[in-house]
Order: sequence, then C-alpha cells, then structure tokens
Amino acid sequence: MKRPVMKLNFLNMCTLLVIAVLVLAAMSREHPTLGNPGMTVTVLTDKPTYLLRQKVLIQGNMLIDGSPASNLVVAVQMNDALNGQMMYRTLQIGTPTQSWPINITALDLLDYNGQPINTARAGSTVQAKIYLYNWQTNTRQIFGTITVFDANMVPIGAHSFSETMDPLSHTQSSFSFDIPAWACSGKALIVGNVYSKEPRSGGLILSLEKQLYYCISRTQQGLFNYPTYPLPPSQNTPGTYKTNITLPPAPRQGTYNVYVLAQSSPTVNSSATTTFYVQNSTGYPPQASFIYLPLTVYINMTVNFDATSSTPEGYNDVMTKYIWNFDDGTPKVTETDPFIARVFLQARVFRVTLNVTDNENKWCTTTKPVVVLPESGPTARFTWMPETPYNDEWATFNASTSTSGWSAKIQDFAQIQSYKWNFDDGSGNITTTNNTINHMFGINGTFTVRLWVTDSVGRTGFTSHLVQVLNSTGVKTYDVNGDGVIDLKDVFRVGKAYGSRPGDPKWDPACDFNHDNIIDLKDYYPVCKHYGEDP
Repeated sequence: MKRPVMKLNFLNMCTLLVIAVLVLAAMSREHPTLGNPGMTVTVLTDKPTYLLRQKVLIQGNMLIDGSPASNLVVAVQMNDALNGQMMYRTLQIGTPTQSWPINITALDLLDYNGQPINTARAGSTVQAKIYLYNWQTNTRQIFGTITVFDANMVPIGAHSFSETMDPLSHTQSSFSFDIPAWACSGKALIVGNVYSKEPRSGGLILSLEKQLYYCISRTQQGLFNYPTYPLPPSQNTPGTYKTNITLPPAPRQGTYNVYVLAQSSPTVNSSATTTFYVQNSTGYPPQASFIYLPLTVYINMTVNFDATSSTPEGYNDVMTKYIWNFDDGTPKVTETDPFIARVFLQARVFRVTLNVTDNENKWCTTTKPVVVLPESGPTARFTWMPETPYNDEWATFNASTSTSGWSAKIQDFAQIQSYKWNFDDGSGNITTTNNTINHMFGINGTFTVRLWVTDSVGRTGFTSHLVQVLNSTGVKTYDVNGDGVIDLKDVFRVGKAYGSRPGDPKWDPACDFNHDNIIDLKDYYPVCKHYGEDP
C-alpha cells in the first residue's frame, strides 16, 4: 500500500512559519542572557589590516531603544590567529548601577619566589595573582582572567581559569609569565576580570575590572618607593566605547578575532564580533638596542653590555650576530651572544656602537655615549648629636656616611680604613678605625671640627663643620633638650634611648647623665624625680 503524500500548499507553509516564529519567541523568553532586542552594540577596528608594532584601535557604539547608552560595562576579548587568548578587558562607560556578585579584592605582581614587587626587569620571569570573593549566598560559576601589558600596551601575557565558587567564599589564581627582553620599559598595566563564562560564548560580566600599574625596568627588579599612579577614569561619552592594544615586534600572521559584550544589567545585554588581519611580518630590519651596567663608569672598571633588548622584528625571526665598536682604538668585536664586557683605560666619553643582524641578513645600528670618569679618592662626611651640645656633655660624631672612591689600581672601591678627628679644643688629633666617636667639649663656644678619612690605597678625603657648644652654667642637668623646663619631652627622650650604649642607633649621649656609657635607671630615675622643675 502506498503511503499518502502530504502536499503543502501556500496556507500550510504560512501556518508552519507562524508556529516556528512563536516557538523561537518562546525560546528567547526562556534565555534572557542571549541578549535584549532593545539593546545593540557594534564593534570595529580602525583598519582592516595591521603590521608589527602598529596600534589596533577597537571601538563601537551602544544603543538602548535607539538612544546612546551609558552607565554600563563592555567586555572585550581578543584572540590571535591560532585562537590563543591575547586580551580581556571590561570597560566602564559612565557609572554602572548594577550590583556585582563577585568582588576582585586584590591584584598583585610577585617575583618568581612569590615576594611582592612593583618593578619587573625585562627578561625576568614574574607572577600575577588575582583574589576573588563571592559575597552572595548562592553558588557562582566563574571565568576569571588576568591580562598583562607592557608600557606600550602590548599584551605580553594572558591567563584564564574556571571554577565554581561557593557562597561567601574566597578564591585566588596566579600564573607565571616572562617579561620579554623587547618589552617597553616604564609604566605598564595588569588587569583582572571575572565573567560567568568566556565573553565570546556570551559570558556575563560579574565584576568591574581591577587594574594595577607596575614598572618595567631594564636594570632592576623589586619593591621600590614609587608614587601611586592614578587609575584611568571611566569613559563618559554616552553611546561609545574604545580601547586599544599595540602589536608586538613579531606578531603571528593571520586573522585575529574580537568579541564584545555590552551589559547594562544581567538581562539587558548585546554582543558583536569583528576580525582584523595581521600581515606577514618578514622582511623587516631588526631594531638595535643595548644597556650597560654600572651606569656610573670609572677608568679600568669592568662594564657589562647587554643587547637582549634588540629585536629581530618579524615572526620566527632570530638575531644572528652582534657587532660592537667601543670607540677605544681596538678592532670591532663580533658575537653571537648579546652579552659582552669591556674595560676602558681612559677617562673620556666613548661612543659605543652596536650593529645587529637577523637571519634574513637585515641589520640595524645604534650608538650610545659612555662617560668614563677618572679614579677618585674617598669622600669624608659626618653628623653629630645633639646638634648643639653643652660643654661638659658628651656628643657623638658619626662618619658612617663617608663613601669609598674608585681605585683603578685595584679595580675596586678602596674601603676606608681610618678616621682622624680634630675638635679644635686643644685635644689634638684622634685617629680611630671606628666611624663613630664620642667627644666632650670643656668650654662653650664655636669649634671647627675636622675629619680626615684614609682608604686602603692611602688616599685621603677631608671635611669640616662648625659646631656650636652652649654654656651649661645655670641649666639643670636633667633638662635634656635645654628648653628651660624638665617635662615630658625630657622624660620621653631618656625613655627612647633607654638601654642603649655608644654605637647603638638609639644612643643619645645627652641622656647619659652619670657618663657611664649606658642609659639605664640611674639616668631615667633622676629625670623623673625632677619632673616639672625649671632652672
């Protein structure tokens, strides 16, 4: 028996089309996170194709019901030509009012041993760490990210992680990355973000972006006393957003993808994508660059030159040779290694030139002046305490700030071996190997105190200061600061120096009333006993 064949006429087709539309509408109502038809976002780049080291500007518009949108956030994800993660950003437009379920409590930069730093040396391996807190009472599936940029906004590291966060719980994640030798030095940026899943998969934004500035240095790494950099402000032009990156010196050729999700609330969001192309980066000459240490150079000192900041400027290109001209009358030196040491035998300015060549036989040169100083003797310096001592009162003179001078003979800084003092009070010259000395002036007046320091190769340095010595007649012994009253200032000063002896950082000879070279109860008790008296 033949089965009847159903023939669809125009009316049947229209009926099926209406049913399909109704089903799709119902499905969209069941999945509000797919976006809200009242909100739209666009994304584009300023050019369709780019070359190495060029800036890529990512920008777009956001509309809600046809009007420019503000007070929202925009997630931006960028992947390279092999779909590797390059960057995650969350841009703040205006002042978003929604409540964020996840707090990024901290973002840290650490050295390889896990110690906090704010300055990373180019060529080193460091860590970035993010700390999160789910302050809500429900479980959250999160997708956390960290993106690291250099001072030119080149993405040099990206990290992501997924996990389930219990209510009222903390979590953290870190990753190690290399600061490339070509990384631009100066103020650089680390950003942390949290989404429900990857933005390219429709992940919603769960937290405002956390930002941390740090420094990239050619010569040093650690925690230094820098001023706090102000964080960049939010973007305040309604209906628009923008951000940018800079391509590295050796970008991978191919199509790069940009994914954007704009969100004014968890149920009002919209997404868009775009691509740009990075052209073949072969055939470009390398960039020559070098540093030298120490920065202050003396005659007959070993100077270390480092050319690792030179870049081959092309994907998979490598440097093949480094040719050095030290401007000292010697032949040029060709190396395959970027490091070389040199000793300059004259005190003058040398113009050091580096020529680098890559595997495509492209080359580049750069020149830096290196100022070589003559050798120098030690520098004598000293301080004293109290600054205006009384006669018949001990004062401590401290020459520890004296500095050694460079000796070409021993190719090192010659250490200071002796300190000769003259206090201009008839006591004569006093020589010691200790950099501190106690002295008591028998009378008041103004004295020229002189200091000579002698180093291990026999060179000397000299300095002098005028020291005013006050008359102790009529002043109570226990008026330590000499303000005419024995009060809390005197008690506090003795208490601060309590237990100290000469040479101790807390030592204050004005508080050693019985001159037994220790500040103890014999000194503290009398000043308390005479508290409140005046001369």
